[in-house]
Amino acid sequence: MPQTEFMLKIVTPDREVWRGTATSVVIPGLDGYFGVWAGHAPLIAGMAVGAVLIKTPEEHVVNFIAVGGGFVEVTRQAVTILAENAELGEEIDVIRADQALTRARERLSLHFADIDVERARVAMNKAMNRKHVAERAKEKRTTMV
Repeated sequence: MPQTEFMLKIVTPDREVWRGTATSVVIPGLDGYFGVWAGHAPLIAGMAVGAVLIKTPEEHVVNFIAVGGGFVEVTRQAVTILAENAELGEEIDVIRADQALTRARERLSLHFADIDVERARVAMNKAMNRKHVAERAKEKRTTMV
């Protein structure tokens, strides 16, 4: 019988964000999103800012986790995501994400010579991602009730 589940772990330098059995995971790769199922070919890949979508055996609903880049290692038995930062959708402070997005947009609109444009763009992308993941997690909670 083919394997249908694998161990998934998402860690940051500060903590373990998620650990459990998954049936699939969708990851924001540097060249776009890619999916991993049990028995996937081994690989190591860079990860972009985006949302990790996890489906577990017990749920038909996806868990949402915002990640801020990093790396992913896929083996035949497990997937390990090493993220620069990561937050469960339910943990995200939407007000703080809105404030960060506003600050990043203001920095980008000023066009001063001392503004690090790339850093402001990354900050804006991370804030938009956090808001998006929080909204998706909220939608999931309301559809489950």
